[in-house]
Amino acid sequence: MSSTWTLPDDLVVPELPADHPGPGAPIPQHWGRCFGCGDDQPSGLKMDFVIGEGLEVIGRLEVANRFQGGPGFIHGGILMTAFDEAQGMACSAALRAAVVTGHFETDFARPIPLGSVLEIRARVEGTVRRKVYTSADARIVDGPLADPEVVVASSSGLFVTVGHEHFEKGRRFADGLPGPDRDVSAF
Repeated sequence: MSSTWTLPDDLVVPELPADHPGPGAPIPQHWGRCFGCGDDQPSGLKMDFVIGEGLEVIGRLEVANRFQGGPGFIHGGILMTAFDEAQGMACSAALRAAVVTGHFETDFARPIPLGSVLEIRARVEGTVRRKVYTSADARIVDGPLADPEVVVASSSGLFVTVGHEHFEKGRRFADGLPGPDRDVSAF
């Protein structure tokens, strides 16, 4: 895999929040209608996440038949969406702030068959002001062609922290709204 991604020289690695739950703790979905992690999104990815080591989160994606691109394999856009969700979750877990995607790169190394289970490890590499630099890799951990030692795809992202008011702009267009117990500006 090749990438042109270069991290800035003034990158700052953030400290974990004092209330960070530690490795293995589940990460709640940020709202039920999210295409990446939402339980109330019938066509969504329905990814689950747990806290990893340090600034890392670990997500799982079951590669369902509806995610087919070429015959028998995941569509590249679905994989990119899973990477986007995982890296956004890493930002939320590490920074306790909402983010939006600013730039995104994905390298596809091997085909990923339908029926497989992907483990995506995403991490915050560092921040520069409101910019959050992330990276992630995917491995097939179960199902066809499973080999947890082999990276089948990788991704790098640039996310930007935003406040709650950013999401207020789209409220009238939303397909359902978060309940009063969910603040879409933080996980």
